[in-house]
Amino acid sequence: MKNISILILFFLFSVTLFAQETAPNYLLYRYNMNLINPAYAGANGAGALNLGFRKQAMDLEDEPVTQMASYSQSFGENVGLGLSLVNDKVFVSKQTDVAVDFSYKLQMAPTTNLYFGLKAGLSMYNIDFNSLGLNNDPLFNENVSTSSPLVGVGAYLKGSRYYVHLSSPNLLLSEVQKPTLGAGQVEVEGVSEKLHLYVGGGYRFKVNNDLDLTPAVFSRIVSDETALIDLSVTADISNKLELGFSHRLNSSFIGSFLLKVMDKTHFGYAYEATISELNTVATGTHEFIVRFNFN
Repeated sequence: MKNISILILFFLFSVTLFAQETAPNYLLYRYNMNLINPAYAGANGAGALNLGFRKQAMDLEDEPVTQMASYSQSFGENVGLGLSLVNDKVFVSKQTDVAVDFSYKLQMAPTTNLYFGLKAGLSMYNIDFNSLGLNNDPLFNENVSTSSPLVGVGAYLKGSRYYVHLSSPNLLLSEVQKPTLGAGQVEVEGVSEKLHLYVGGGYRFKVNNDLDLTPAVFSRIVSDETALIDLSVTADISNKLELGFSHRLNSSFIGSFLLKVMDKTHFGYAYEATISELNTVATGTHEFIVRFNFN
């Protein structure tokens, strides 16, 4: 019975390590872009505070959960600053990233601006083996806790009706030590994070005075992994409600909305329905966001 438990724990731990190598797949990223692209910090001019929560529903006791918080604001005509916090928990693993974003604007034309961004911060990683209750097993009797700096870059081209973005939120790839069983003894193997590249863009069409449609493409490219590509369309209704639909190629369908609750407060929700082989263990993902806009 104990051997079966250990095998199950190794399976869950492998899921944990995969999550560590690959960043969370945000659903409402277009409302919280400076998490992955520092060039967005202050790009909208007014200050903005975003609070987010993401939960992936899986047939496991401890489902993956992510909390996000970010604030950004412009200073003067060309400088933007931001602060972000991401806490990602999968099984007994937890990663917390804290970063400061800096952006600088170059005016390319009267209605076109190019923003360059730099992200700097700290990534803290912890595996709580003690919570497994296997204190007598040498494989799981010592917690792992490490931290490493993170540095990211990004660019954002914004016109009156279109936008294009490109970023890599962390160029410094940290390594985590994981225990494994080999030749009848405990061995240690290093697992490194993978380089992430985000690229995308969209165009806003004005249908009438009360409706705008924005088709967009968003992709996340990770080394040694299949690229994640989102094709989406968002309907902005009277500047009070945004309805979105996305197809994450070969993976899922995503429905979302952003509602203007009060003059400067928005509430958003998205649901992802998995259609890949993972739907046998992952039944869907919920993501919420509350956005406060300031003068």
